[in-house]
Amino acid sequence: MKSEFEFIDRVMPDVPPPTPAQLAAARARLAEAARATPPAAPGRRVMVLAAAAVVLVIGAIAALMPPAARQPAAATPSQVLAAAAGRLAAQPPGAGRYWRMETEELLRTKGVDGYLVEERGLDVLAFGPDGDVYGWYEAVSTTPYGAKNTETWRRAGSPRLCPAPGCDENLRHYPRQALDEALTFHAVRRPGGGGARWAPTRAELLALPQEAAALKAELSKRYPAGGSVSRADWLLETGSRLVLNVPATPGTRAAAYRMLATLPGVSVIDDVRDPAGRAGVALQLPASGADLVQLVIDRQSGDLLAVQHVAPVPGLPPGVPWSASIIKRAGWGDARPVPPPGCAGCAGTY
Repeated sequence: MKSEFEFIDRVMPDVPPPTPAQLAAARARLAEAARATPPAAPGRRVMVLAAAAVVLVIGAIAALMPPAARQPAAATPSQVLAAAAGRLAAQPPGAGRYWRMETEELLRTKGVDGYLVEERGLDVLAFGPDGDVYGWYEAVSTTPYGAKNTETWRRAGSPRLCPAPGCDENLRHYPRQALDEALTFHAVRRPGGGGARWAPTRAELLALPQEAAALKAELSKRYPAGGSVSRADWLLETGSRLVLNVPATPGTRAAAYRMLATLPGVSVIDDVRDPAGRAGVALQLPASGADLVQLVIDRQSGDLLAVQHVAPVPGLPPGVPWSASIIKRAGWGDARPVPPPGCAGCAGTY
């Protein structure tokens, strides 16, 4: 009997070794089979008994085989987002006097000679504890987009492309937005054209709810009188800003993800890549015309990777963003931001 089990070990190496009780039970069944076997020639009887032993052992061992591992069902995009939001909410709040965000800004557009170019720049935005705010932008490069446009640019004599370093030495750095409104949420279609706005302090933003329904209720209460956008658009705007470019706790940002996912016209799609090649799950928000806004979120940490705009643009492959803010750094620290020399209007108050 031992040799039969050794045979099983050779052909079925993943089967656990038999216990003494299993060996005894197999021998008993073999003896019973032998008694029930009709008389036969001695050689044939040995072969029959050996075959019976193998069959009995296989039957006994089959019950020991671990069940085949079931492949887990693929998570839906909404489940992936929920898991990412949970990981973000579990992050501890940051510590420090200043909240600072650095982004790489990307724009793909038609150049003056008609071919598609890609502009890149670096943007800094920071908020201090006393209403102080800092912000500046620096152009990094402008290049033809892709091989076809590069060839067209070369045939045109490879003209200098701007904006880029050296294009305007008198305006190397400048703020990209009005710093006194850096924490202002507008409820009008053309910001600056009216008083329908909500201007919270940094402390008020950090005290916002960390649960989706409560955050939605709080932001709805903050909808200013005289607003010309719908309340749904107001929630889209404020929710997007909370995860992008204002100080907010990880819990509030996670709640904003969950809230945005419930709003009309918003979809959740997985395996979206930002211009840096990083893959994530995305909240896709409706925008004007055919333009779609994608908030690309890291699946593992829940942190925002990029905000990108996707629309049909001649010369761009379908689904490739024409504009993006790629998050390079966002968080808290004690170092006061220092604008570059000669940067006019790059520090102020909100």
